[in-house]
Amino acid sequence: MNEDPRISRFQQMVEADPENELGQFSLGKAYLEAGRFQEAVTPLSRAVELNPRMSKAYQLLGDALHKTSRQEEAIDVVTRGVTVADEQGDRMPRDAMAEMLSQWGAPVPAFKEAVRLRPAEATAGAATPGFQCSRCGRPGGHLNKQPFKGPLGEKILENVCTTCWQEWIAMGTKVINELGLVLSTPDGQQTYDQYMIEYLQLEDR
Repeated sequence: MNEDPRISRFQQMVEADPENELGQFSLGKAYLEAGRFQEAVTPLSRAVELNPRMSKAYQLLGDALHKTSRQEEAIDVVTRGVTVADEQGDRMPRDAMAEMLSQWGAPVPAFKEAVRLRPAEATAGAATPGFQCSRCGRPGGHLNKQPFKGPLGEKILENVCTTCWQEWIAMGTKVINELGLVLSTPDGQQTYDQYMIEYLQLEDR
C-alpha cells in the first residue's frame, strides 16, 4: 500500500527536527485521520510533552488512546486537557473533551467561572489586561498591529504575543523549506496558513 503523501511529509519534518511540536502534532493528526490510531499515539504524546499548553493535542491524543482500547490513559489525558483548555479559554476543545469524558462515564472537572476576555471584549484602551496569548498563555506582550490584512491577521492580533509570532516566523520558514511550499500558489498558501493556525493554537478561536 502506498504511503499517504501527507504522512510522508510530516514524517520528514519530525525526522529533521524531533523537537518540532508542530511536526509531531501534524503527524499524529494525519495518522488519526487515516485511521492509524496506534501510530497516532506516539507523536501526539510527544506534542503534549513539547508544549503542555497545546489543548487540541490532548483532545486528539485522548481520541487515539480511546480507539486503541487504552481507556484509563485516555481518561487521564482528556481530564488534564479539559483543565488546560479551560485555563486558557479554549472553549471548543474544552467542551469537546468534556463531552468525551461524559460519554465514557468519567467525571468532568469543574470549569472556572471567570473566562478570559479577548482584547476586543475588554474595555476601551485596556486591551492588555484582557489579553492572554493563545500559544504560551502569557498575559502580556501582544502585537501592536495586525501582521497582515484580513480576518486571520485580526485573529493573530487579538490572540498572539510578539514572542510567539516571532517564533512562528522562524518555524514558518522551516515549514516552507521542509514541505517545499510555493506560497504563490493557492495550495501552498493554504497549507502554510493551516500550519500557522495550528502552531499558534488559533484553530478553535
